[in-house]
Amino acid sequence: MEEIEKTLSKEQALIEAERCLYCYDAPCEKACPAHVPIPEFIQSIRTGNLKGAREILEEAHPLIESCGRVCPEESFCQSACTRAQIDSPIKIRELHRYVTDNTDPAENLELPEANKEEVAIIGGGPAGLACARELRRLGYKPVVFEKKQLGGVPAQEISPTRLPDEIENREIKFIKDYFISDIKDGKVKTLGEIKDEYKAVFIATGLIDELDLDIPGKDLSGVRHAREILRKIKAGNKSGLGKRIGIIGGGNVAVEVASVLALEDPKRDVEVIYRRGLKELKAFKKEIEEAIDVGVTFQFLAIPKEIKGENGKVTGLLVTRAHLGEPDASGRRHPEPIPNSDFFIPLDSVVIAIGQKASDFFPEVEKTPKGLIKTDDNLMTSVKGVFAGGDIVRGASTVVESVADGKKAAKAIAEFLEGGK
Repeated sequence: MEEIEKTLSKEQALIEAERCLYCYDAPCEKACPAHVPIPEFIQSIRTGNLKGAREILEEAHPLIESCGRVCPEESFCQSACTRAQIDSPIKIRELHRYVTDNTDPAENLELPEANKEEVAIIGGGPAGLACARELRRLGYKPVVFEKKQLGGVPAQEISPTRLPDEIENREIKFIKDYFISDIKDGKVKTLGEIKDEYKAVFIATGLIDELDLDIPGKDLSGVRHAREILRKIKAGNKSGLGKRIGIIGGGNVAVEVASVLALEDPKRDVEVIYRRGLKELKAFKKEIEEAIDVGVTFQFLAIPKEIKGENGKVTGLLVTRAHLGEPDASGRRHPEPIPNSDFFIPLDSVVIAIGQKASDFFPEVEKTPKGLIKTDDNLMTSVKGVFAGGDIVRGASTVVESVADGKKAAKAIAEFLEGGK
């Protein structure tokens, strides 16, 4: 699969950089969870100092290669761009990517001696890797516990059309080679397994399990879960799904898997089936547009009622037409079924993509009703010296938000270890 978006040329980047107003107290920087000094790195592009631009990005953000491609700029920096009041917002992420694609991450890298304690990091995704990098820069020895592939969701699930393997692998290798003292191949489920060995622990396991759909027919052959499919295709394997596929869900994962399946076989009919309307879709606008461009269609205001089958295999989905009522706890209008409005969508395969949930690990720390880990303002859990961040604290979130947690946790861990608090 070829990458959908192309890197800006030098001329395009310079033209875009010239549009920046270099705002004092820049609102784009405030809107970035990692607080990247956006006007500063854009000014470096404008003056031809790409090395300096990279140094600015790296100082603020440990995973600049990935976020230069997958960060939803329309929800963060670009949404606050002052230039939008004149014509259109600056293409900040595209300029970010231009820098990373044209510079060397290891050039002039300087690190202090690693002469401080080892810190356990459980999980090798964006939050864990960001924490490791920041701790190493402070002289600590990060020890990452990861049973699977380093990199988490970006490395294991995001389509190569958005994040090519060579880009992700290059970034992970750089962090692994320079910022991680040791990697232990194992799944840690309780603090008792490691707590006595380390004075500080950072839990960044993410949301491992997927939510299931409680309707008849969910156990039929041809019913799959979205992240399972994304991991399979990311690993270079075929999905094994049919020609008519229904994706149940309305978030980023649902739209991502729909796009991937449509690209895998352009002759397929891939339809996202969502119980609310277009305005309520939780997926990012750009991902929705890309899905439509590759042929994905959408069935809105349709509540799944039963997955139908014959001889144990999926034949389609029975849905009920809905209308939107009052807002629910999520702040979105609640879908209400319309009586006698059932209709049938013929399908070969059904992919469930209604969200993720936390596994029942780490019973020692306090949890929310949804199973997420509770932390204080410094990301410390109810157990002294144990910190947590990323999806296991926030719920499903973005790479840049997880990175921000990793950075914050590293600083808090250093303060804890140095102050003994």
